[in-house]
Amino acid sequence: MLTEEFKQKVLEDLNTQKYSVFETKELTATFKAEVRAWLKSEGIYLFDFYRHRRNKTRYFIAFQEAEIPEKRFRIYSENQNFIGKFLPFACAMLILLLTVILMQYGFSSLPERGAIRSLMNASVIILIPFFIGMLLEYLASLNEPNLSFWRASLGAVVGTLLILVVSIFVLREGVICLVMLGPLAFAALFAGCGVMQLICAYFWKPSNKIYSLSILPLLLYLVLPDFSKHEYGQTQREMIIHASPEQVFKAINQIGPIHADEVPNNFIFKMGFPKPIFGMTEQRAEGLVRTIQWERGVQFEERVKAIHPPYLLSWDYQFNPNSFPKGSLDDHVEVGGQYFDLLKTDYQLAKIDAQTTKLVLTIDYRVSTEFNWYSKLWIHYILGEFSDVVMTIHKNRLE
Repeated sequence: MLTEEFKQKVLEDLNTQKYSVFETKELTATFKAEVRAWLKSEGIYLFDFYRHRRNKTRYFIAFQEAEIPEKRFRIYSENQNFIGKFLPFACAMLILLLTVILMQYGFSSLPERGAIRSLMNASVIILIPFFIGMLLEYLASLNEPNLSFWRASLGAVVGTLLILVVSIFVLREGVICLVMLGPLAFAALFAGCGVMQLICAYFWKPSNKIYSLSILPLLLYLVLPDFSKHEYGQTQREMIIHASPEQVFKAINQIGPIHADEVPNNFIFKMGFPKPIFGMTEQRAEGLVRTIQWERGVQFEERVKAIHPPYLLSWDYQFNPNSFPKGSLDDHVEVGGQYFDLLKTDYQLAKIDAQTTKLVLTIDYRVSTEFNWYSKLWIHYILGEFSDVVMTIHKNRLE
């Protein structure tokens, strides 16, 4: 119930300074409705409620053109019911979901042309999570906008969980892709939440028009050209092995079967990469060829291009359609595929003393995505870890 003292103070303040300040523990919907009905009876319509940015018990009633010296947040006045709040949001999320499904299954059967590409492009990996973050934050800001790092983080976590569910059960993506793209999607979600916080706090009142953002990823996907390009890089790891160069050189050529207990535990295998199980160099009519086998039926050949025993062994790769059976690797990380390829690898051995050798493993690769700067971070990590695993197997066998 509004007191006469409160009414008199508000009217005087609105007449003199176009806003009135009052203190309350909570600004309820009932209180706002009473104030709105009373002021309308006084012929006052164009006003809104605000809350102080730091003092959460200090509120303002102000004309829309009022300039309040104390920094404040708008208290949104639209009291929508549950359906009014969540139905537009659900429709926007459905549009984004259908956009992703269309990109995955609708465009994949069409010939490559212009913007008709796969899911591995910035519109999907970056823009869709960014807009999901914006929409989640807008939904959270319907009652009251707030600049909060923790709320943005929570929105990013919720968005990441939504993306994981869709990726696993709808798009059938593998664990490797999810682990690699998860941090980038989370960063885009967090950025989207932060941008929407700023927009809601400073620029406009609620409007369902904001949900039209959900159509932008599809439009950009169709309009923008393919920004992917080939980039080439190299990783290098080294290890000291207490054995002669001749012993080490023989070991890297005659690997033979690799038992499970010989392969060090490494995070890349928990991600879903298959472990090595066999390797052997043999002489053929066309020259020296290394046969390599991994788990899940992966098998390919390495053609030796240079050999100088016991100090250098260099090869390139020969993949065929059966090298990576379906399910052995995620489609987007297939070696020799559209997005990634191994070009050349070499072992260099340096003699330190009669029973000590420095083994250096260098790998040249090609990456082709619209976000090579991010892809290369993972490539260097994965190839570096795999190099350590292989050299550790040699080291443990020789020492």
